[in-house]
Amino acid sequence: MGNISLQIDEDLALLNFEAKDSTEVIKELGKRVLAKGYIEEEFIEKLLEREENFPTGLETACPFAIPHVGGFCNTSFLSFAVLKEPVIFNAMDGSGKELSVRCVFMFGITDPQGQVEVLKKFIFAFREEENLKKLQEMTDAKETLKYLKSLLGDGLEVKTIGEVVEKN
Repeated sequence: MGNISLQIDEDLALLNFEAKDSTEVIKELGKRVLAKGYIEEEFIEKLLEREENFPTGLETACPFAIPHVGGFCNTSFLSFAVLKEPVIFNAMDGSGKELSVRCVFMFGITDPQGQVEVLKKFIFAFREEENLKKLQEMTDAKETLKYLKSLLGDGLEVKTIGEVVEKN
């Protein structure tokens, strides 16, 4: 499988974001992605439904969530929020465990076959606690995007709109 390219820009990066719960985070990220035309309106509703039945919280040293859903995506994208205070996401493993999450990475891809590959990239990039901690401390959106690219860049292109990415 070739590289998967996800569109991202500063509008899709929320730093020090305040939210009362996971639903508010997902809706805000979804609203921003919808405004760019990357998704259909149903994407947000389907994502919230999926989160209820198949949660996306990952229990790592520094728990994070990766809400995603197949379909309703026009352009593959990545949006994310680093929260000022954690919100609760249920664990992906089906245990029902509640996780306090400060980093939420929402993505959509036009080829649902690539979802597993994208998930693997996130799990690999953030298995190291210091990677998420550094992300949580960042305050500049441009620098944060560069940092994410450095973490996710091996086999996954995260690029800003209009940027020309050279293939290695």
